[in-house]
Amino acid sequence: MKETVKGEGRRETRIRMARYIFEHKAASRQELSGALELSMPTVFQYVNDLMNRGLVIEAGEYNSTGGRKAKMLRLQAGIYSALGVEISRRHVRMVLVDLSGTLLERKSLVLGYENTSEYYEALGQAIEAFVQEQKAAAGLLGVGMSIPGILDLEAGLLRQSHALGAKNVGLKSFSRYIPFPVYFENDANNAACAELEGKTKDTVYLSLNDTVGGAIFLASQLYRGDNYKSAEFGHMMIVPGGRRCYCGKEGCLDPYCSAQVLRDPQDQSLERFFDRLRQGEEGAKALWDEYAGHLTIAIDSLRTIFDCDIVLGGDVGGYLAPWLPELEDRLRKYNNVDTDISFLRVGKFCRESSVVGAARQVMSHYIDTID
Repeated sequence: MKETVKGEGRRETRIRMARYIFEHKAASRQELSGALELSMPTVFQYVNDLMNRGLVIEAGEYNSTGGRKAKMLRLQAGIYSALGVEISRRHVRMVLVDLSGTLLERKSLVLGYENTSEYYEALGQAIEAFVQEQKAAAGLLGVGMSIPGILDLEAGLLRQSHALGAKNVGLKSFSRYIPFPVYFENDANNAACAELEGKTKDTVYLSLNDTVGGAIFLASQLYRGDNYKSAEFGHMMIVPGGRRCYCGKEGCLDPYCSAQVLRDPQDQSLERFFDRLRQGEEGAKALWDEYAGHLTIAIDSLRTIFDCDIVLGGDVGGYLAPWLPELEDRLRKYNNVDTDISFLRVGKFCRESSVVGAARQVMSHYIDTID
């Protein structure tokens, strides 16, 4: 008699298994059995089913622990792909990713955001041209759109985006000229999904872009808040009566730790600032000292509130790896509770986390539709 899983049918079990492999990039049958609480005969049955469908392949072997080497299972590459698109005030960034998680191609182009039909048509044309260049249309599962700001997905609205200078814009405006299914998400949430793939630990993601935001993962779920405003860390007050924020308050984190604080005034380049910092230029060192001081206060506050791992990402996060030891030293001066500062790390995707996460969202939707 075949094993049945209480409360779920064959389709749900198939989806759980495919999702586990997707989120962890690879898994053995033994790992699936333990993690999903399924018997080995049931795992073999469903793995064979997914392999017959062309979704899962055996891609090598794990190192032996004394017995027969376990086969490594991965999602099939090369059949399906997803396009991630990141919208910013001046640019559009695109990446094509296949179902195995391999980044196939990337492209960035100058396209200044405007809430006009001309902009949305140009966006659709750029996306369609990129897909045709890569000959990916046949297997494209859809487009994941990453937008900075507060998104009300139920109402289909971009409620507010300081980064784009937009308010109450219908999300269908962005997809009007795109001939593929489109899935929307906030940029910080997308970035966190990319950075935390396969992770089960509670984690806070701090996004340091031209505006400061973030995302909160609790019990492996994205916490959105009652009004889709969770993790608006840029509006935590850190200097009462301090610099005026675009939200109208004084002393928010955003005017102290956004990427704009560090951008070179001549060419708006973060890379140029960090080059100056590496060279020991006094002006850059003074600006960094002030920036790092405020960032440390924010990190310590988030650690105190959530008591979990913290990932630094966004444009600034992509440059912070060499300065992580310094930030850890600064944290020790504030935090007399945590002797281990390993809860803090920088993102692995650097400045591409948001657009990669957008592509992953498309794949996640696809896995939920497996029949």
